[in-house]
Amino acid sequence: MSSTTVFWTRGRRGGERLSDTAGRTRRRQGRRARSAGGVAKEWFLLINKAATFKRTGPRITLFRWTAWFTAANAVVLMLISVQYLKLMPPPDSALATASLGISYLGHFFSLAFYLFPASALMIALYPRRWAVSGLSAALQLALVLGVVIDTLVFTQYRFHLNGMVLNLLASGAAGEVLPMTGKLWLLLALAVLVGTLAEYAIAWVCWRWVEKRRRSVGGGVALAVTLLVLSTHAVYAWADANYVTSVTSQARYLPAFQPLTAKRLLARLGLAGKREEGGLAIPGPHSGLHYPLEQLSFREPPQRLNLLVIAIDSWRFDNLTAEETPNIWRLSQKAWRFENHLSSGNATRFGIFGLFYGLYGTYWHAVLAEERSPVLMRELLRRDYRMGIYASAPLVSPEFDRTVFADIRGKIDLRTGGDSPAAKDRAITDKMLKFIDAQSARAPFFGFMFYDAPHTQGHPPGVAPFQPELKEVNYLKLNNEYDPRPFYNRYRNSVYYVDTLVGEVLVALEKKGLMEQTVVVITGDHGEEFNDLKLNYWGHGGNFSRYQTQTPMVILWPGKGAHVYSHATTHLDLVPTLMKELLGCRNEPGAFSNGRSLLDTGARPFTVISSWDTFSVNEPDRITVTHPAGDIEVLDAAYRPIRGAAPRPGIAVDAMRGMGKFFAR
Repeated sequence: MSSTTVFWTRGRRGGERLSDTAGRTRRRQGRRARSAGGVAKEWFLLINKAATFKRTGPRITLFRWTAWFTAANAVVLMLISVQYLKLMPPPDSALATASLGISYLGHFFSLAFYLFPASALMIALYPRRWAVSGLSAALQLALVLGVVIDTLVFTQYRFHLNGMVLNLLASGAAGEVLPMTGKLWLLLALAVLVGTLAEYAIAWVCWRWVEKRRRSVGGGVALAVTLLVLSTHAVYAWADANYVTSVTSQARYLPAFQPLTAKRLLARLGLAGKREEGGLAIPGPHSGLHYPLEQLSFREPPQRLNLLVIAIDSWRFDNLTAEETPNIWRLSQKAWRFENHLSSGNATRFGIFGLFYGLYGTYWHAVLAEERSPVLMRELLRRDYRMGIYASAPLVSPEFDRTVFADIRGKIDLRTGGDSPAAKDRAITDKMLKFIDAQSARAPFFGFMFYDAPHTQGHPPGVAPFQPELKEVNYLKLNNEYDPRPFYNRYRNSVYYVDTLVGEVLVALEKKGLMEQTVVVITGDHGEEFNDLKLNYWGHGGNFSRYQTQTPMVILWPGKGAHVYSHATTHLDLVPTLMKELLGCRNEPGAFSNGRSLLDTGARPFTVISSWDTFSVNEPDRITVTHPAGDIEVLDAAYRPIRGAAPRPGIAVDAMRGMGKFFAR
């Protein structure tokens, strides 16, 4: 019995010792296996764990991870966007350098965190790690790839992705936008692959960081990023209010950058400066604009003629008649009249901008940032033209004082007194009459008048030949069933009133003996709609149809007979015409304009018309509208969608090239 017990006891102990030995042997083998290939397996398991994660987790942990993941992607965006810095003119001052650094960092943190609310919503509604991490990674990957493509587009055209480009890319016409060589396709494929792997790795690293660090430094980082973003907009707002163009001109190089401006607030706080005056503003050596494209040369014109440009706000193409504008109509009978003339915009700033620059309205922001005056104005000043600039509406809003008249801002009236647009129109007429009376035939002059009464359909009492007239406009009542006739008659009466004032100016030129020495241009900045399309559009700035963009163009040129032109013309064509016919410019219009001579009767495939955040490509048979969100509409002349239509790639690319033509490369 005892021997048996001893046997089993020994057996158990022996068995235990054998088991321990086998365990040690297996552990040694396991270590050798890990040293041979287990590291890769372990890495895979860790990555897989990071990708699958626990099914649930505290929301605060998910928020922390999302914040760190977003911040890490902001750094990725900064690295990719170094390409923009290579295309940007180098800063010419310490202030510009500091501003660029702050804006660069702050903007890309902002850009990455634009997507944070989507992830936060997922955390609030469905707090699963795999869902939150998957959504965040997909969004950030899309953003990163979007910036990669944007750098390619910006390098080629000098503007960022817009709806037209996205439509061409999505419709299989990518080769029209970018030279899609085999190498480029390979690079894009690699970018997608590397981007996916990078997001995978960043997600894992951020989870390791969040899980290991119980005491996070995230609060301090969040505060620093917030201050950086606020500083970005504060610096730009201050620079804009103080006319620091070396800072404001940097904005267009950063994708989706919409800096804040606060000129009026800073002025009230005493933090806004005044623009220094001193003659022509010479472009800096590192300007972002290449305008004009080449040195302009001139031949001496046979006669130094005066130039008077009269613009009427919201003047429709069909309101140049003997009944509504008898004085202008009489002038048009001995002048050039362009019956198929489009503005360069459906709002004032883009219409006047195109009229004086001959450039697409898409250049407005870049020109404003650099306060670059048009070649027409610079040449008139170089030839010592006397200036008489009188506008009913303030020339500071839109900022024509910093664009069209930037070189003479301190020498002209930026505001006109009066208690109504009609009263101000009377005031600028009186000023022009006095200016004309002071002129002589020995020195040429340039005059500009901008009437505003039709913009608000205003006129003095007793000037109302068109009845019935709406006495007071209630815009809340305007709808598709509203009878437009009384409202339209109110507008017609305001046009009639402005015509009487224009008539006084024309009579003054005659009495002074200057009519035979003065080129007179009369046009509108854009059109005005009264639900003509039956789509409940009223006024302007709402669409790109002929009712909001077509306007009269009348030019009286001494020594040249009357003619009615029916070919397509635009505001972009006035500057090329004046530069050649009035000032003797030898260069082709393409050296300084997106337009051509008004007298060029050749076929015109398209023109670009601009608005606040949209633009259209107007062709003879269609209107293609690009919206800021990226969607495209292809419409007929009645502004109805053309079923199944898409932008014509060749036209779209030519339009985009025109939009980037005058940017420095």
